[in-house]
Amino acid sequence: MNVNCFKRMYRLIDYQRRLCMCDVRSRNEWKEFSKKVSFKQLDYLMMIRLAMPCNLQQVMTLTGLSSSAASLFIDKMTTLGVVIREQDPKDRRNILVRPGQSLLDLFDEIDSELERIIVNELRNCTDAQIEALESSCLLVCRKLETINGLQVLP
Repeated sequence: MNVNCFKRMYRLIDYQRRLCMCDVRSRNEWKEFSKKVSFKQLDYLMMIRLAMPCNLQQVMTLTGLSSSAASLFIDKMTTLGVVIREQDPKDRRNILVRPGQSLLDLFDEIDSELERIIVNELRNCTDAQIEALESSCLLVCRKLETINGLQVLP
């Protein structure tokens, strides 16, 4: 199987997502957030998004940050209220990081912007093309979720 087309599609969608991140961060309602959280920090938060709630080890693994850098990053995001630390109910020694409300709102706005762009670009597709695309996407998502042990909501 040749997966080059899929990899290219992923890179193009990721590129568009990054443009959406820039666009949303530049909007007036997010100016204050953007002064506190850099684009790189937001990018790290997007990397760990699917793993949240997650622990510091997962933050390090997904972002490539060292132990001390990941700890400083999470400390800063916690101080700003972007993420919330909580004790793992399954292991009291483990501390989990989950998104705060402002981060959830920002994720929603970035997702909405990306969805608007994708829907607009696919507006001239036939029903059959849309159906084929949706079933292909569902298949790939199910396989990747299984591999990574994720349960991602739509």
